[in-house]
Amino acid sequence: MSQDDVLRLLIAEPSLNDAEMYISVLRNAGHAVRAQRIEDGDELREVLEEKPFDLLLCHAGIQDLSPTLALESIQRSGRDIPVLALADAHEDELRRSLMTQGTADLVAKNDLQHLRLVVEREFRQVRERRRLRQLERALKETERRCSALLDSSRDAIAYVHEGMHLYANPAYLEKFGVEEFEDIEGMPLLDMIAPDHQGEFKNCLRKLSKGDYDVPEMELEIVTDAGPLPVLASFSPASIDGEPCTQILLREQSSDRELEQQLETLSKQDLVTGLFNRVHFQELLSDALAERRPAEDDPPHGLLYIQVDRPPGGSHQPGLTLADQVMSDLANLVRGELGTDGIAGRFADDVVTVFLPYCGVHETVATAEAVRQSLEEHIVQAGERTTTVTCSIGAVMLGERSGDMHQALADAALACETAQSGGGNRVHLHSAGAGAGDPEENAAWKDRLEDALADNRFFLMYMPVVSLQGEGGERYEARIRLRDNGDKHPSEFIPAAESLGMMDRIDRWVVNAALEMLQHRGDNAEIQLHLKLSPQTVTDAGFLEFLAGALKSSGTPGERLVFQVNESMAQTSLNEARQLFRGLKELGCGFCLDHFGTGLNSFQLLKHLPADLLKLDKTLIREMIDTEDGAERVKAIVDHAHTLRKAVVAGHVEDPMCLAQLWQQQVDFVQGTFLQSPSETPDYDFSGTVM
Repeated sequence: MSQDDVLRLLIAEPSLNDAEMYISVLRNAGHAVRAQRIEDGDELREVLEEKPFDLLLCHAGIQDLSPTLALESIQRSGRDIPVLALADAHEDELRRSLMTQGTADLVAKNDLQHLRLVVEREFRQVRERRRLRQLERALKETERRCSALLDSSRDAIAYVHEGMHLYANPAYLEKFGVEEFEDIEGMPLLDMIAPDHQGEFKNCLRKLSKGDYDVPEMELEIVTDAGPLPVLASFSPASIDGEPCTQILLREQSSDRELEQQLETLSKQDLVTGLFNRVHFQELLSDALAERRPAEDDPPHGLLYIQVDRPPGGSHQPGLTLADQVMSDLANLVRGELGTDGIAGRFADDVVTVFLPYCGVHETVATAEAVRQSLEEHIVQAGERTTTVTCSIGAVMLGERSGDMHQALADAALACETAQSGGGNRVHLHSAGAGAGDPEENAAWKDRLEDALADNRFFLMYMPVVSLQGEGGERYEARIRLRDNGDKHPSEFIPAAESLGMMDRIDRWVVNAALEMLQHRGDNAEIQLHLKLSPQTVTDAGFLEFLAGALKSSGTPGERLVFQVNESMAQTSLNEARQLFRGLKELGCGFCLDHFGTGLNSFQLLKHLPADLLKLDKTLIREMIDTEDGAERVKAIVDHAHTLRKAVVAGHVEDPMCLAQLWQQQVDFVQGTFLQSPSETPDYDFSGTVM
């Protein structure tokens, strides 16, 4: 996750509970929120000088900091930060007044859906404005560099409009024996062409003036001091100071023309796979999205992000020769599934991207599945060495309202990451969220989930939670999956289950399945399972009674189970969370606050919910790896937790560097794919973990 994905939020709100509620709503909507609460104008001015923010939520009733005063402070600071006003109820007259003064909107505090939509709109727009400013700066820098390149180029280049010169570089002037550009500024270009070629060139100029560049180059003779000179003239659209014109590039005729074409082809090609290289693929994708954006009635485009799966733990990587052969074979398999209009490129060392124009969702997924299956069944051979590999594929559909090339690739990469987190060797279709409001889709998901519960088609995967401090015993986090036309990752069905109010039943299924596994393991009192609880279950008054009965009937002590609850959800449903906590403690179960460390005052919550374990939010782990400030923040959280005698868990450990940093920070437990990917059997060798 990049810093652009983090919503940096300022909150001017008298009620701490309400501020936490806003954060929780946005986090539940999928945003990585970094929030800071302020109380007055002086504090606002201080924080604006210290660090950047994306949005200010400001209660309209604060005397020392009205939305209008906040907007004035932001404008004086030179920041681009939208101000969103909050009120206890809808007030149309106040809303019109504030928006007239520049406030983005006024939202009633009890209309949290409206709050989410407005925040997402403003966050999207402020990022677009920043991106536009970056592009403008980049464009100016590019124009400056292009001007310098043109002036120093050995190719003869001129810019022409309606047959008259607007610019000519020194090489162009030298070719015609002209000392200064002013000498040809008023001269028609046609006068510099040999008489035998003027008629053909005049027709070419007419086409170019109409924007017709179907003939990008032509052979002709120009008039020089040394006599007629055969050249190859290339034409392309250009602009000077925003005005359209034509760029003309003159090259002397050469027997090396074929060699030039070969070099041009090689500059666009990956030498190992024969596919387009990353730069050229991105150019083609960008052009395709700009020129062939599907209309409302057209089928969408498909985009695939294909990444070779790594072995568990990242060990036993193939050598360079075998790795190259893997990518070469994958490229051949991709070519075999592409239609005539498909475009494929090598995007990274182990990634191939594929663009499928006007290809419906079923065809796109079918193509992805065909590539995945072909690679799974394929044997890669390089010399005397052989291997088999699999791949994870992210698919995204690009329609009329899709974003630009960069957003499309980011969505496809995210879908591929989801496929990998589900165990790899699968295809995941990017979606804005199942069951998000389409009645037909909701009905279909309800039937699928009901059938899955009835037919016992859910199953658990186990991820080890490993001690870095030498504590004995076995710990696993149990993660649910669904068998439904292939194994489904939680991100593919949990949104639908939440929307349909079915998560309490699914959570109970998880508890029963976990207890069944523990019974199967026998009397091994050392094993402990961590189970996630959904917001619906936290507020379910009957869950504790169900759990007590399940523990009793299975004969399992409560100490074998640890229940994880999201920090943000606990903040916004504190009374229910406290009742759940007390009930779990009475049953002997453990309690863990998940996604810990990103609230306005995370440790304040421990006064009400003295959890046994604190599991760090994944964004903290990434920031720890990327920045010194992030590492210091994690260290501070761990140290404070230890003073309170709380153990700290860190997930998302994907490489040895991350593991070493967490050990240095004295984190108590870790989990992640570097140690072991989720497995259907709890079979991790805890004795082999050495730091």
